[in-house]
Amino acid sequence: MNTFKKYTIAIFATVALLFTACEDADDGGNIIPGVNSILNQTENNADLSMLNAALIRTGLNTTFNSSVTYTLFAPNNNAFANYLTANGIASIDDIPVADLRDILQYHTLTTEVTTDVMTTDYIKTLGKDDEIEFLDLFIETGTSILLNGNATIIDADNDADNGVVHIVDTVIELPTVFSLIAANPEFSELTAALQTNGLETDLSNTDGTLMDPYTIVAPNDAAFQALVDLNTTDEFDSIADITGQTDIDEDLSYHVVGNDRLRSGDLSTGLRVNTLRPSTSFTVDISAGTVITDGTMNTANVTTTDITAINGVVHIIDLFIRSN
Repeated sequence: MNTFKKYTIAIFATVALLFTACEDADDGGNIIPGVNSILNQTENNADLSMLNAALIRTGLNTTFNSSVTYTLFAPNNNAFANYLTANGIASIDDIPVADLRDILQYHTLTTEVTTDVMTTDYIKTLGKDDEIEFLDLFIETGTSILLNGNATIIDADNDADNGVVHIVDTVIELPTVFSLIAANPEFSELTAALQTNGLETDLSNTDGTLMDPYTIVAPNDAAFQALVDLNTTDEFDSIADITGQTDIDEDLSYHVVGNDRLRSGDLSTGLRVNTLRPSTSFTVDISAGTVITDGTMNTANVTTTDITAINGVVHIIDLFIRSN
């Protein structure tokens, strides 16, 4: 064998050996992330040291060092410090592991989402409710990007081998049905009405001592205006006329179902749904979309379904409904 042929064989053998070494025999042949996994970013950034400790404590360090792709909204040290102070907790180690894991999973998306493709909307996270359904997070885009109305992305699009990291200035707490409504500017009228009438506390409850879990058919601001526009001869000439009713709390309760999570898959044509307003119900028709008929025989379309919180589920409707 001549010298050239011997060198050629040696080169090919070396390349084959290197290629084989880069494959993960236990991961279906996927390529193992190198030195820039999401976990590596939390290790190499001093301002993410508390997050890194939390990932290690919960075992999620392995998750974020795998070849599976994620988006991580990463609270910095100041965010964790503020969270601990606000909740009277001494350190990361004093948060129950299961609770800490739930919080971290809620900061995680199961695909890579960079800021250039983010839109103002609800998005599913890796966090789950008691029925193992994925929790929603509300993203609001603009000059800055807000998460659930109170966390801001302050360092975006840190590319990793297995996804992307966005550093945020606040630990995002697990969402309630109220917090997911309040985070969305399109629910400004409903949010204010719930707060004014003392329903915020009930809809924020998570321990089952009130009527949670809840199902809410939530009218957005356009739905309030739609009721104003529906009949020009009734008593509603403005949204303020609706929210200023003496019995507005009863109308709001008519939009809420207690002690149940009614998801879109639980709905059927002819289903009569009892509400928190005593002795009232509305009916459902799913023959062409999902339509609610209220006590006045007005119909509201369900435009978005299954927005999931830890204490219930929210469906958006396009008309403020009434029992009578």
